[in-house]
Amino acid sequence: MFFLKGRRRRRLLQTPLADADRELMHRLAPLTAALPADLRPAHEGAVQVLLAEKHFEGAAGLAVTREMELIVAGLAALLQLRPDADWYPGLDTVLIYPEAFVVDHGVEDEHGFVHEGEDELAGESWQRGVVILSWQDVVREAEAHDGYNVVLHEFAHQLDERTGEADGMPLLADPALAARWNEAFAAAFARHRKLCKRRREVLFDQDAAESPAEFLATAVELFFEYPRDLKAEYQDVHALLAAWLHLDPAAWTAG
Repeated sequence: MFFLKGRRRRRLLQTPLADADRELMHRLAPLTAALPADLRPAHEGAVQVLLAEKHFEGAAGLAVTREMELIVAGLAALLQLRPDADWYPGLDTVLIYPEAFVVDHGVEDEHGFVHEGEDELAGESWQRGVVILSWQDVVREAEAHDGYNVVLHEFAHQLDERTGEADGMPLLADPALAARWNEAFAAAFARHRKLCKRRREVLFDQDAAESPAEFLATAVELFFEYPRDLKAEYQDVHALLAAWLHLDPAAWTAG
């Protein structure tokens, strides 16, 4: 079974997208069109794997279309171009709502008491094999180029959760890279929280100050959306993301 799955994957990784699918993906998710030519075959192969292995399901009466699958898989595949890519092994289903959805969340205060409340979300990542997305936000953020991208954010959480918990530390095979990561991300997260408390203008949003996991997911968004700004203000964070993901969007947008 594993042999057959591996053989099928190898075939998918070598299969380019149909011209119509490629044109649709590039139009709906301009970040995928910005990829350098040498990365496009690997990217399209990763898209093919995600389309074949993940289940895309509509919620609240939404019918999933080919364009929905392509935009989500196209953006998620940007995080799967490194040599040790694993194509989100813990993920089974991408659940897509028509618009932002409401969930019940317990919030712990400074005294340790948990208060129940409702949150309206554009996306959510579960360790139990599900990524949930608002289609309205997927489309708006993919087109807006405003620093926000819910697909990149939630799939970054999926990678973060590969260690067993979402703590801002993804699974890294290189011990030296892991050591540098711990130090640089801890320093950057502390700096961002300090700037937020001083109400200073910041590159990262307020949500990124909630936890190291949110800081990492937001850093991934900025790495693709505002790569040169991230490189200028958080050089170590940019360098580590580039080393981890094996690509550098700051070079794509040069000039």
